[in-house]
Amino acid sequence: MTRPSATPSANAPLSAPQEVTLRRVAFGQSDVRAMRTHDLAELKRRGLIEESKDGPVLTRAGQQRFKALPKTSIQNESRSFEDMMVQLTTMLDSTKR
Repeated sequence: MTRPSATPSANAPLSAPQEVTLRRVAFGQSDVRAMRTHDLAELKRRGLIEESKDGPVLTRAGQQRFKALPKTSIQNESRSFEDMMVQLTTMLDSTKR
């Protein structure tokens, strides 16, 4: 009889806060002090992030997991300023109906 692994796999479901932390590490724009310590520890335990001299970074498994996360509509669309303004205007117009 085999015992289940005590360490969840990199593909095990993430909580919403863990997904946020994974995204923040991926974008590299958040100070590590502003991230949830528990989430960082769990992502590290799962092999999704590792420490570097500049703070946490995604591992190869973390990069794959990040790419698989659902994207916001703005991430899926063109990133030009004009396109974002058109999208915002369309969304605002639809709320007035």
